[in-house]
Amino acid sequence: WSTRPPPPQHTTNTMRVCVYGSSSPNTPQAYMDQAYKLGQLLAQRGHVCVNGGGKTGCMGGCNEGCRAANGKIIGVIHETFLVDNEEFEGADEMLVATGHGLAERKRLLLEGCDCVIALPGGCGTWDELWEAVCEVGLGFMPGVPIICVSVDGYYQPFKDMVERGKKDKMIYPGIDELLLFAHDAETALNSAEKVHAKGGGKG
Repeated sequence: WSTRPPPPQHTTNTMRVCVYGSSSPNTPQAYMDQAYKLGQLLAQRGHVCVNGGGKTGCMGGCNEGCRAANGKIIGVIHETFLVDNEEFEGADEMLVATGHGLAERKRLLLEGCDCVIALPGGCGTWDELWEAVCEVGLGFMPGVPIICVSVDGYYQPFKDMVERGKKDKMIYPGIDELLLFAHDAETALNSAEKVHAKGGGKG
């Protein structure tokens, strides 16, 4: 007999949520806990979880939480990583990107998303995060909020850099409305839902 909970009830406010986060198996437990919590919440609230399709780090934690709550997971992995068996096997869909770089993978991650939530991560996560900020700031993804889950102040340096850029007049006004920071997964998702309810657009 299956012990999985019944499928969540989807509503007209269902979002396609792009989640960035670490793939490192050495990811601290505090970050893993929030990743798992985010996956659970996405499933419980009927949202679609789109991420890099990994089975370790924050990606894996988010996927595990979403699967445990019977949510929908769409993974986007580059063909290079398939040989390492690093993909999360419980995904509902696994899109495979090709090419001599990560551009196609990043495009597929953002395609059609209603919001971006960044869990703690390393260089790959930062690359994805900064690119999403540029896409929103330049108007290619109008109205799509980006929320950084700053567990234990992880994204405080990022926030400080943005504030410095604003102070030195190198970042356009209005970024505060779409680039947000939260101390945990639930607050981040609440913020995303609030923006979406006001008519935030798709990427």
